[in-house]
Amino acid sequence: MYKKVSITIFMASAIVAILIVPWAALQRSYAQSDIANTILDIHNRERNAVGVPELKWSDSLAADAKKWADHLASLPPLPPDDGWTSLGGKPQLVHATGTGQGENIWAGGANYYSTGDMVQGWVSEKNGYQVAPFLWDRDKAHGHYTQMVWRTTTDVGCATATGNQGKFEFLVCRYSPPGNYEGQSPY
Repeated sequence: MYKKVSITIFMASAIVAILIVPWAALQRSYAQSDIANTILDIHNRERNAVGVPELKWSDSLAADAKKWADHLASLPPLPPDDGWTSLGGKPQLVHATGTGQGENIWAGGANYYSTGDMVQGWVSEKNGYQVAPFLWDRDKAHGHYTQMVWRTTTDVGCATATGNQGKFEFLVCRYSPPGNYEGQSPY
């Protein structure tokens, strides 16, 4: 009788393991596609508003963005200043160089913001933006928004990471071809 029970328990455990592992992978896959859909929806809504073609999702750009998001998450925080005191420091937001890609980066308190909230921060930069040839000194306050809607950019890929003992969440989006060229108009 004990042999039958242990075999039954073993078989039930094996079936549960077979079902759980693919389910966990499916959940991760769903979470990534949900991020991709949210990001594409917001970007393409803004691009449609200014009459430029929609972006496509790039898994390759997303993989590059993930590497940089993980890097940002590994950096120690800077001393706190206004708005970051409660988290014990300020996240380091450093742009990658030499990638040949455009890049938007964002950071905030972990588990406080949805993906949509993060991207909407960049969208809000369009308020007060005057469409003209891009000049970095004049338009740096709008650079995230202009990269989102840059007319020659065709692909985007993004990723998130959490760092500094779970205090901060980072979002990195990479764009190809990059935008924000001095002297050119975004749309």
